[in-house]
Amino acid sequence: MKSFLNSSLFFAVVLALLITSCKDKEHHHNNEVYSEIPSPVTFSPNIPVDVDPLLQEKLKKEKNIYKLNEAFNEYSWQALVAINWPRDEQGNAMPNFTDKGEATWLGWKEAFQVYRKDGLAPSSWGSPRTASGLGISKEILSATDARLLLLSTTPTAKRDQNIADEVDQAFAGKLFDQNGNVVVYEVLMNKEEYDYIVDKKLYNINGQLAYTKKNPEADFPAGNYENNELGAIEIKFAWKILEDTDYKERYFTDEGYIVDEETNELVKKDLGMIGFHISQKTPTGKQWVWSTFEHVDNLRENQIEKDGKTVRIPPSLRNAECEICPANVDVTHNSRYEFKTDKHGNFWEVTTRGAQIEGTSPPKYKDSTKARYYANSNVMKTQAHRMVNIPSRVQRINERMQTYFRQQNSVWQYYELIDTQYPLNQNVPSPPHDDDNYVLPTSVTDKSGGDTNIALLTNITMETFFQKGNQSASNLMENNPTSDITIYGTESCIGCHSSAGIYNSYTNGKLGSGEQLSGDFSWLLGRAQWDSSKPKPTE
Repeated sequence: MKSFLNSSLFFAVVLALLITSCKDKEHHHNNEVYSEIPSPVTFSPNIPVDVDPLLQEKLKKEKNIYKLNEAFNEYSWQALVAINWPRDEQGNAMPNFTDKGEATWLGWKEAFQVYRKDGLAPSSWGSPRTASGLGISKEILSATDARLLLLSTTPTAKRDQNIADEVDQAFAGKLFDQNGNVVVYEVLMNKEEYDYIVDKKLYNINGQLAYTKKNPEADFPAGNYENNELGAIEIKFAWKILEDTDYKERYFTDEGYIVDEETNELVKKDLGMIGFHISQKTPTGKQWVWSTFEHVDNLRENQIEKDGKTVRIPPSLRNAECEICPANVDVTHNSRYEFKTDKHGNFWEVTTRGAQIEGTSPPKYKDSTKARYYANSNVMKTQAHRMVNIPSRVQRINERMQTYFRQQNSVWQYYELIDTQYPLNQNVPSPPHDDDNYVLPTSVTDKSGGDTNIALLTNITMETFFQKGNQSASNLMENNPTSDITIYGTESCIGCHSSAGIYNSYTNGKLGSGEQLSGDFSWLLGRAQWDSSKPKPTE
């Protein structure tokens, strides 16, 4: 009996010590208690140049592509953190990711600063944002702590500011959130990409025409892994206008100027980031590596504990209360829309203008088509729906990252990686894409060449209207060859960007662009304007 008591006392003491020790590592969030975990990967202010090439080769030889995908997804999270790492006023990295400071990307160049509206040379790297060719006041341009998102749907001079598609998605129209606000976008580039563009004078059409006389394709720097030298990087953000009803503490926030559609004046709004896209040219990825993130509240309903109550957070890009609202409908691209109602219910009537009749001046168009889409509100809202689920392997990595950021009380706990797309062998050539030679599946799944690791990758905030599902194979091949074969598809970051071209001709007053791959996966080259200080070349 005495021995049992001594043992019980011993275990009680040990248990008390364990509890005390655990309490030091406990974290509390929404009344949950969990133990501190170490960083799932090594985070630093240094953007990773690539996934270790030796590790890549090892996993490829083992045919362990699952593990290789996991390595690239960890790389994507490392890049996200490094690009957002806080810096002091001198541009030096702060000791910790959770320290206060300006995100690293705030020192990068916005696309409209490089591909200026007037076609003039961009200002030097690190210089204040004081010139753009857009006719915007220096007071607003110099407000480098605010985003400049030039939104306009009216045919006025300010419409010309929208040179970087801050409103319209790629080859599509506008995305509306559940408050009825338009989602806005911006693109920035790192110094490595900026230096290449300036050195080759690719920032205007004149420079591109001169460049392509000797070089048929652009060739952005890929970096060097052994020397820790970065290659070109482009990042694209999707911003939601924040209202008082939004949970602003769940967003990476900033202020931004947009054009008020009623007054046509620039006004400042609170913005919340809902999409984050990274494209990086790497030593093992001449097709670039594509990492895309979204906010967790975009499509699914979440809940929090607030003041002792469970509070529902509805999706910001989807109305969960309207199960029959049509999904991924583009109502603004070459269309006009009007809310109507009849005995059958409420709907949006969308009128899409037909193609321009060749040779007409002023232009005339073929007959318009009308479509009706059921609606439960007279406020235009996009019913976004993801057609390809986030893979379980990515969900597991997201859970690790989110748990870590939650204990750091970091806003990045509310973001998730959708996936990472990259070439398994960058030297595999692009397959054929014409009527006689295309072969499925590779003419779709590896449109760019490089033996892409996954066929489909989209960001719901940036490629909403590509979420079509079953469609003709021709829609997802270069040159759109005639095909009567139906496939399932959304879009591919690598595949879509492989179509980007560089200006290479000017004949009879018309500009021509190079073939697929000539733009080295950067659509920004197509944003170049004529140098306004020089006359256009003779025909």
